[in-house]
Amino acid sequence: MGIIDYVAGGLMLLFLIYETIADIQQWKFQSKKHIMIKGGETLTGDFAKGFLDKGLWAYSRHPNYFAEQAIWVCFYLFSIAASRQWFNWSITGCLLLIVLFQGSSSFSEEISAGKYPEYKNYQKRVSRFIPFGYRK
Repeated sequence: MGIIDYVAGGLMLLFLIYETIADIQQWKFQSKKHIMIKGGETLTGDFAKGFLDKGLWAYSRHPNYFAEQAIWVCFYLFSIAASRQWFNWSITGCLLLIVLFQGSSSFSEEISAGKYPEYKNYQKRVSRFIPFGYRK
């Protein structure tokens, strides 16, 4: 075990926790919203808006996707430690998964923007993946 292994392991754990928190926040929001809908309640506040923009979702439109991509980058860091090469064949899997998440997020963004009128404003003010990052 070398320094890269420890860094990759620590980051992977951090991103796993981050992804778990994002998923829990989304699960709680959507579960409550659907309970309200089934119960015939009028949706108000954040629930009327239809999508979550609080918690980690205030800093990234897809914090769970961001963390998942980062986990795969950490896997690549392990391959660097094992091969002792900064660029090696296993980058292919990492890059393909990042491309997959780009496509998945574009698809869900298109659905959300068509379904929720306020989503376009959310897109303008919050980064797609990287917290506090570039907005598009």
